[in-house]
This record gives sequence, C-alpha cells and structure tokens, in this order.
Amino acid sequence: MLNELNPYLFTSLLLFLLTLVTLFIAYSTSCKRKELTSEIERKEKALKSKSVGEIVRELQQSFEEVEQKLFAGKPVFNKLTETLNHNADQLKYIDVGLLPPTFKFDERESLKEQIEECLEKQFKLITRGGATTAYSNWEWFGSKSKGTQMVNAYQSLLLKAFNDEFDVIRKQMRHSTWDTTFTKFYKKNQQLAKLGETANVAMHQDYLLLKLEELRVWHSELIHKEELKQEKKKQQTLLREQAKQSGGDTEDLEDDIYYRKSDLKKAQKIAQQMHGASGADMELKISRMQNEIEKLEAKFERATSQAQLTKAGYIYVISNIGSFGEGVVKIGMTRRLEPMDRVNELGDASVPFKFDVHTLTFVNDAPRIEKTLHRKFNDKRVNVENYRKEFFKVTPLEVSYAIEELGIECDWFFDVEAKEYRESLLIREALKKVSSKAPTISSQLPESI
Repeated sequence: MLNELNPYLFTSLLLFLLTLVTLFIAYSTSCKRKELTSEIERKEKALKSKSVGEIVRELQQSFEEVEQKLFAGKPVFNKLTETLNHNADQLKYIDVGLLPPTFKFDERESLKEQIEECLEKQFKLITRGGATTAYSNWEWFGSKSKGTQMVNAYQSLLLKAFNDEFDVIRKQMRHSTWDTTFTKFYKKNQQLAKLGETANVAMHQDYLLLKLEELRVWHSELIHKEELKQEKKKQQTLLREQAKQSGGDTEDLEDDIYYRKSDLKKAQKIAQQMHGASGADMELKISRMQNEIEKLEAKFERATSQAQLTKAGYIYVISNIGSFGEGVVKIGMTRRLEPMDRVNELGDASVPFKFDVHTLTFVNDAPRIEKTLHRKFNDKRVNVENYRKEFFKVTPLEVSYAIEELGIECDWFFDVEAKEYRESLLIREALKKVSSKAPTISSQLPESI
C-alpha cells in the first residue's frame, strides 16, 4: 500500500508528522519550564520571608504534630479494630443461622471461653453441611436445580428455627430443671422434624450432640452459681464468728478515723482565723474532736490486733473507668458478711460513679494475700505517698495472673458494665446534639436592619 503512494506525497506526510511531534515536544517542554520556573519563584519568595532554618523547624514541628496525632489516635484505632473483629466473628455465626452468644456481666470468663468453643464446633459443622440432612431428590416444575434450592431453603429455615427454640429452652433452664430441659430439647427436635417431613429434611444427630454439649455447659454454670450461694452461707458464719471475737469492724473504724481527722484539720484552719469568745468555743470543739479520735484509734488498735488472729475474708479487684479511666484497679480486702456492701460503700459518695467488680473471692488469709498483691504491684501505685489508697495502674488480667500464681482459683469478669458512666455519656451527647440544633438569637436576627 505504501509502495503505491506517490513518493512526494509520502515525504510530505512524514514531514508533517515529524513537525507535529516536534511541536508537541516543544509545547511540553515549555509547560514544564513554566512549572519549574513558577516553583523556583515560589521557593525564592519563601526564602526571602523565612530562612532555611525556620522552614526546617516548621516542617519538623508539623512532623511532630502528625506523630502526636498518630500516637493519640492509635488507642482509638486499636479499639475500633477490636470491635470490628468482634462484629465480624458475630456476623459469621449469623450468616449460617447461629445465634451469637450474649453474656451477662456477672458471667465468668471461663464460661465465655467454653461457649465460644462450642459455637466454633457448631459453625464448622454447619459450613461443612453436616448440621441437617435431606433424604430427597426434588424437582421443581421439572428443574432439579430449583428443587435443590427449595430443599436448601428448607434446611436453612429448619436450622434457624431449631437454634431459636434452643435459645428459649436454654434461658428458661434452672439449676434444678435439667431433666425437664433435656425432655424439652428432644421434643422440640421431634416437632421440627415433622415440619420438615415435606422435603424429608431433619436435624443431623452430630449437630444435636453439639447443642446438647452447649446446654450442659450452661447448666454447669447454673450449678456453679448455686454452689457459690451455699458456700457463701458457710463463709458468712465464719465471718460472723470473727466479728464477735474482734469486737468491731476495722474497716468502718478506719474510715471513721480518716474522715474525723479531715474534719479536725478544717476546724483547726478555721480556729486560726477566729478570736475572742468564738475562738475559745472553737478550741473547745477541737479538743473534743481530738479526744473522740483518740478513743476511736484505741478501739481500732484493739480490733486490729484481734482481727490478725482471724484472717479469713474476701479479696476484691474493682475498677471505675468513669472516675479513674481504663487500666486502673483497686485491690483490697474486706471481712464484711456481705462483701458487696463494701464495694457499694466505696462507690457511694467519694467517686462520681459506682465500681465494677472483676473478682470477689473468699480466702483463709486475706491480709497476707492482700499484702502480697500490693507488694507485687508496688511500683504501679497511683498514689505513691499514701499507701491507704489501694489503686494500681494494672489491668484485671494482670492481677488474675498474679492471683493464679498464688494458687487461688476464683471467678473473673473482665467486661465492665459502667452503667452510670455510659448513660452519662449518652445523655451528654444527646444534650450536645439538641443544643447544636437549637436556634440562637443571633441566627434569628435579619441579615440587615
């Protein structure tokens, strides 16, 4: 084709193309030159207003600000990632027809681990297609594929219905109703099997055994709670005897002395500013307060010496994220008949929110265990001056390892409810949204008068 062209015409066409390429290169070079020239002028102007050192310092400051933002945002990012992973785990169960586990705040970590193991086994069986069985080869209007789709839909509905019924039975179960619950379990399976007779679909025996294993775990937890109630009665009897021997509650006495000394300091400051008769009255009042404190201290010493002979009590690990933030716990002991009375008392007036309990375990030598734990975390004390303040910058998990090393078995609860704190956050957020939407006086004024 090219050979048939006129040589003159071919040469002209080639020259025209070369000219276009040359012009394009020249234009691109010109644009690049203008861009570089503009950038050079900009930098020259910047250098005239600021020295190289100032620009470097600004860049360094900007870099440090970015690093600070990254550091501040990392905990939030990690928490969001953890929540996302948890939701992903929940979603995978929902997708195959399993109900994700919902736990109360007073349910042990060991229970959560066991239930999660049970659900993982069930999940694997479902994904392998072994949770239900279908003994039919249906055709829908002559189509085997549509018949298979219908049978699969039957299997999915049967699985979801069985899991829903199982959840109801499990929640109605009590520690003393295992036989009744077991009967309900198999009756529900038989009822659902009748519903699946149309498509010859039924629950597989392997899946029934896995759900029965899960039911036994929940029942074991109910038995454990009942045993704790019975054990607590024995513990209260022992503590009641100890209280009679010691002649008083050392915790109440210690708190009373602490607050009375605080009142005494305030009264002494006021007395320094008063003169005459009113000053004399205040001095008399201070003298009476000092006498009362001395009597209480003597009583406290007697009670303490007796208490050393009776060492049984409760070790508690509590936290208050609304008041102290995350990663701070209080490690203490109490000889109260009802140990939660002490926890509630600590969260009454001295702090804005109630405490959450991570563990509360009865031990035969509470003072020794408490001192051992305090010594172990001594370098992580929040208040390094006043050792009466038993707050430490450690996580409940770290304390659980320490208690385990002492050979003490106890129930742990790592999730915190922090109900009052979370509700306060929600109320504050709602008020903020309302106030941001409320029209202000300035917004109601006309643009011009």
